[in-house]
Amino acid sequence: MNDQREVPSRREFLLRAAVAAGAAGALPAAVIPKRFKFYTQCLEVGVPGVKPRPVAEQVKLLRETGFDGASYSIWLDEKERRDNLRAFDEGGLKVFMFESGGLNISPQAVSFLTPGCGSCPDRRLLSAIRDLKGRDVIISSNFFGRKPAEPEGIEQAVRALRELGDVAAEAGARISIYNHDGHWPQSVPFNIEVVKKVNHPRVGFNFNVCHWVKDEGARDYAPLLRENAAKLFCVNICGSEIGAPWDKVNGLVQPLDGGNFDNRALVALLAEIGYTGPVGLMCIGIRGDPREHLTRSMNVWKSWFAQ
Repeated sequence: MNDQREVPSRREFLLRAAVAAGAAGALPAAVIPKRFKFYTQCLEVGVPGVKPRPVAEQVKLLRETGFDGASYSIWLDEKERRDNLRAFDEGGLKVFMFESGGLNISPQAVSFLTPGCGSCPDRRLLSAIRDLKGRDVIISSNFFGRKPAEPEGIEQAVRALRELGDVAAEAGARISIYNHDGHWPQSVPFNIEVVKKVNHPRVGFNFNVCHWVKDEGARDYAPLLRENAAKLFCVNICGSEIGAPWDKVNGLVQPLDGGNFDNRALVALLAEIGYTGPVGLMCIGIRGDPREHLTRSMNVWKSWFAQ
């Protein structure tokens, strides 16, 4: 009897072999067939004694070091938002992700925008998202007011995410739950279940390496991402040391040439599962000259797509 099974192409064969070998650090650079858009997150944020340079100067630095753009906490002030977006437009770069701040799902919260925590946004968040129309941006949302994965917060979160999803649909944007250690949405599997309950085409989830490593260690993420690829909206990577303390210094957040987490295997998996979003480089707390550590990370990134 003839075997009618489809024979994979050479590139597909190499990619599958590479993903299987990635954990052992044996991934050939040439097997990743797609170069994702690459941006920075939290550049010069959380570094003792450092005030982040103005956005226009960051645009210049990012362009010179080869990045496609950046992400920020969303600019709620209209003038600040317009000025900063103009700097990116004029520099030929893009803001790929905005963090919305913590949405309030405390037991006392009347609305997810009700004041009640220091970094919760106000009603300007909705107009800010509408003002981003045509920019194909991701709005990543954290939550405050509940313990990690506390089920009592699900109903409030689902309502908040559906409202944000509707506003995002008007603007052509997307909403993504941000997995953050110590906060209500710290667990990626939990966030995926929330996304399923929301059941909105514009609402998905993030995969942030440093927070995953902090909470899950060396757990295999591949089955989770494969099974939920359609709702994976945003990925943030960095050099990260499994088992390191959360001190942001030579631990959970490093340039890409540091740590023992295999980012290259993760990026190969993204290509395998058909991920079409951007990839961010987490920079929070990284000390030293930004040009130097950004160049180191960019050199590693480029090596994965050498051919």
